Amino acid sequence: MPIKTTTPSKCPVCADDLVLPEAGALPWCPACRWNLDVYDPALAPWRGTRMIGRWGFRRGLEVDRATHEQLLADPEAPPAGTSSGETWLFVVSVVLAMLGVAAVGYLVWLLVASDLPPGIRLALAIPAVLVLLLVKPSFERVPKYGVLTDREAPQLHRLVREVAEAVGTPVPDVICADLSLNAGVARLGWRQRSVLVIGVPLWVMLPRPARVSLLAHELGHLANGDPLRARRTVLARTFGTRAVAATGGRNPWRRAVRSADALAEQATGTIVLLGVIVHGIVALANVAAATGQLLVDSAAMPDSRRAEYRADLVARRVAGSAAFLQSSETVLLAGRIWQDLWHMAPRIDGDQLEAMAAEARERLAARLPLARQFSRRTTDLWSTHPSEDQRMRLVEALPGFDGALRVDDNRWAGIDTELAPWRRAAHNALLGTRDRF
Repeated sequence: MPIKTTTPSKCPVCADDLVLPEAGALPWCPACRWNLDVYDPALAPWRGTRMIGRWGFRRGLEVDRATHEQLLADPEAPPAGTSSGETWLFVVSVVLAMLGVAAVGYLVWLLVASDLPPGIRLALAIPAVLVLLLVKPSFERVPKYGVLTDREAPQLHRLVREVAEAVGTPVPDVICADLSLNAGVARLGWRQRSVLVIGVPLWVMLPRPARVSLLAHELGHLANGDPLRARRTVLARTFGTRAVAATGGRNPWRRAVRSADALAEQATGTIVLLGVIVHGIVALANVAAATGQLLVDSAAMPDSRRAEYRADLVARRVAGSAAFLQSSETVLLAGRIWQDLWHMAPRIDGDQLEAMAAEARERLAARLPLARQFSRRTTDLWSTHPSEDQRMRLVEALPGFDGALRVDDNRWAGIDTELAPWRRAAHNALLGTRDRF
């Protein structure tokens, strides 16, 4: 979101110039932070109504403040036990699993023991099939594309092993690369194998010490057991989302009105009335599912946000405070850096991406203070991550830490050589997007 300083408008507290984001957002003072922690409907995620969005913004700030106080008091404390929200979600997941088992038993009875005619059995089976589609277990597959084996990337695997040892967690079963501006860790497949995914565009943007911080943060999630906790409550977390998707997605009433209008142009009388009733029922089901998902996320996301803070502290311990802050700053600027690389792509090759990203990062450094404050406006209870500003403030409030792991330039050069094909792929992706504009 572009931002600008408004010279005619002055802060009522310190008389400094105000910052006014475009698109009708509310101004704030970058010097004293006046009007920064206010709900801004132009920037905050839309949650159905402004009242709900405003509550989610305030509640998100409260969760962040409480988590800061807890972690500042004892940053080395292990993750707390099962929270009340996680317990509630686990109970809901068990209930949904039992509902799925009951649906399977009902279908078996219809197929084997029922004396009803086949047509009636088929009609009676439809609700049970719908239930199974909503509560079926989901085990995402381990990626096959982008897997970096120990033979293909021994230096990268060595670095990941050292980071895992410093973090205190087993080495991930699979290391993958992709072309996203992100990184992540998860447990996938029936065997729940741990998978580390490194987004190469983000990787080349990061200063080298910050790459260690990125790895430590993701492996910190494994050490803290975050993917396993998410797996235990996955049915509760996904039921509402699946139901919303099954009933058409967002804007159900607008879709219902349009469908009714289209039906009215093709038919009349009873058919139109029945169509309106059916679309109204679907819209109501959609709203109920979205409301249920909002309630589920109200319980799930505070734990998710706390997990991010704890993973940040792992990154601070392993890579150091400065490396973590560099990582967060790069994430704040990543979209703009990628845009600059897009403009330069025809004049460079894949091997120059890292150097060009570093130059872009330096050019954009002056934007960091405002970009960081700006991120607070997106605070939301139902977001999986706190704002970058909140995360950086926590680490800055703690004593500076040098980190436990150092990697020399020769090893980084070896890792860069191993990832050279992926840098070229990222460059090709930049070139390939040019025909979309």
